[in-house]
Amino acid sequence: MPYKDFDRYIQLKNGDGTTEQMPFVKIPINTSDKYEAWNKEFDRLDKLSQKYYLNPFYDFLILYANPQYLSEFDIPEGAVIRIPFPLEKAKSSYNAAVKQILEQ
Repeated sequence: MPYKDFDRYIQLKNGDGTTEQMPFVKIPINTSDKYEAWNKEFDRLDKLSQKYYLNPFYDFLILYANPQYLSEFDIPEGAVIRIPFPLEKAKSSYNAAVKQILEQ
């Protein structure tokens, strides 16, 4: 059973228990990224996350890698979805982007 092993909000937490607003993060393109045609009838971002990362909780990375869509409900049939790969590089890119935004 997969478990949540990555807290994407940790950089956004304040000392008083509040959390900063989640910034929009762009995941850069990598030559090792994977691509898959979207099937509206069967696909969900958590399923793609499970397929490529063996954990469904990284669906947000796939969504950030496809900024033309606000949610998986906006993805049209047959659209090519980019899956940032490998997972550790995608998480590192996410953390670096959040850090850069917070330092501005």
